[in-house]
This record gives sequence, C-alpha cells and structure tokens, in this order.
Amino acid sequence: MLSLTKEAAEQIRAAAIQAGAERMALRIAARVNDAGMLEFGMGFDDERSNDSAIDSWGVTLLINAQSKPYLDDVTIDFAEVAPGESRFVFSKASAAGGCGTGGCGSGGCGSGGCSS
Repeated sequence: MLSLTKEAAEQIRAAAIQAGAERMALRIAARVNDAGMLEFGMGFDDERSNDSAIDSWGVTLLINAQSKPYLDDVTIDFAEVAPGESRFVFSKASAAGGCGTGGCGSGGCGSGGCSS
C-alpha cells in the first residue's frame, strides 16, 4: 500500500494551502518510461470514479488503476537530498538495491503541484 511519512504529509498540506487546493486530494501517478525506469508524478486533483483513495497522515491520496501496481509498497518522504536541498523522495520497499525519486524536484507536478 502507498503511504506518506509525517514530514511528507506536512509539506503536502502546506503546498495545498499555498495553491488554494485545501479541498482537493493528491493524485499520485507512476509509470515505466522508455528506458524501463519507474517514474512518479503528483498533483492536486479531484477524485474520479476509477480511483482508489488512501488516507495517510490526514492527506487523501488518489491512485488510478493503471498506476496502482507500481505504487504498492511505496513510501513518499520529504527529505534533504543534498545540503540545503529537500524534495519528495519515493521509496519502493520491494525494489532491489534502491529507490526511485520523483515529485516536484523532477518536474512531476501538475495542477497545483507540491512546491515547498
């Protein structure tokens, strides 16, 4: 199941307020790109009929059916990745030897985004 850390949830709530999207959920998407790498994206959106909704730390996450298999066992954190540089980091527990990164730092934001 997809989950957030407390730090990520706090950043998402702050971004929702800044974007005027407090009543919207956060859509999380995942796909395999042409190079075979897993890519993640996220943005504020309204729920659709084919979405799965998950509540994590008070944030509603939306996942469509196509993204759901890629998001199983993924945790989204907000962490310092370099001195003075923090961003959303996606970690897949079942991934061998690493994790994917995505979100706002990689251009994956849409419809309001999640800038900090």
